[in-house]
Amino acid sequence: MKAKTVKTVIVATHDSLFPVKGGGALRTLAVIRELQKRSFKVTVIAPFETKNREEEGVKILSLPQPTKERSQILSALKFNLRLCRRLLPVLGKADILFAHNTIASIPVPFLKIIFKRFKFFLDITDIHAEYLPIGKRNVLEIILTPFLLWYEYIIIKSADRITVATQAMQARLIEKGVAADKLQVVYDSVDKEEIPREKEPPAGQGVIHLGAIDRQHNVEILVQAIPAVIEKFPQARFFIVGGGREKENVRKLAVKLGVEGSCCFTGSLPYEQAKEFLKQSCIGLITRKDSLANRIITTQKIFEYWSSNTAVISTALDGIKEIAGEGREVLWFRSGDAEDLAVKINLLLSDRAYRDRLAAGGLLKADGFSRQKSAAGIADLISAL
Repeated sequence: MKAKTVKTVIVATHDSLFPVKGGGALRTLAVIRELQKRSFKVTVIAPFETKNREEEGVKILSLPQPTKERSQILSALKFNLRLCRRLLPVLGKADILFAHNTIASIPVPFLKIIFKRFKFFLDITDIHAEYLPIGKRNVLEIILTPFLLWYEYIIIKSADRITVATQAMQARLIEKGVAADKLQVVYDSVDKEEIPREKEPPAGQGVIHLGAIDRQHNVEILVQAIPAVIEKFPQARFFIVGGGREKENVRKLAVKLGVEGSCCFTGSLPYEQAKEFLKQSCIGLITRKDSLANRIITTQKIFEYWSSNTAVISTALDGIKEIAGEGREVLWFRSGDAEDLAVKINLLLSDRAYRDRLAAGGLLKADGFSRQKSAAGIADLISAL
């Protein structure tokens, strides 16, 4: 009887896997665990704060994480030069290259010409170049945006199989010429057991924005809403948990508006530390503007809010509408409207019964988005390549 051939998979991501930072890291780690269960030979090329090593049968080739405090474009290019140096010695023997998001696959269309053996599996939760037109841009970004948009879709079209985060994202890719039979929707997800559900006593007036603070997140709208909230609820506390290119600008706005004393800016934190702030919060915010790039995602934070028994206020984005209902698991506020956001925060701070109903609805909804099941679905698709 012929022995079963063991497939070799290279996994690449720009998200830090140790310490874990961001929803992309959680999704990628879950896929790696599922590949291990299926006895794939796995090599991981990703940011680790450790040297190259082998752990539990997985070979780890570490890279520095792209910084979120500098130019997004230059940071991504530098990361991919380092990624290429890691890929070239190992790609010739690989059966499959699995990449989470295109930032970890910029050279792949060219590498496919050189190394014809491997299949390219692309997992997409964001279309990064679509974020560039949001907010202020420097001269380099203005010049390069049309090319980068074009090239990101070239990368996506070069993939042999693609998983996407929402139906809205799937529709966008088909509109841009990606073959529909390559695409499969796999929503972001959560391991509910990893998220703290209990609340600490001050949580009844705690409001949290969990995650990165970049242009697309529009966190300044939260700071603009704070004066109208603390006028009615002077003890309200605002946890802005995460780092990014806009963090310092948001902090300066809080100083300018005289509300810095009501805010806690943590900066970038490992996931294990960041999620602890959910214990002090009864309301979780998603403040992204209604733009194309934001419309086609769900965000990881909504699943973390739901799993932590935290009521959600969000912009009414198409991707989130696919999974959440107004008044059941989420309360919408008007995109870019700080006054409306303040009204909605005040409503939930004053009406505990309504807040608790939203939180309970979200907690129940999270049951349908198991990270293990999502990762197993992705691993099944990888196995079929």
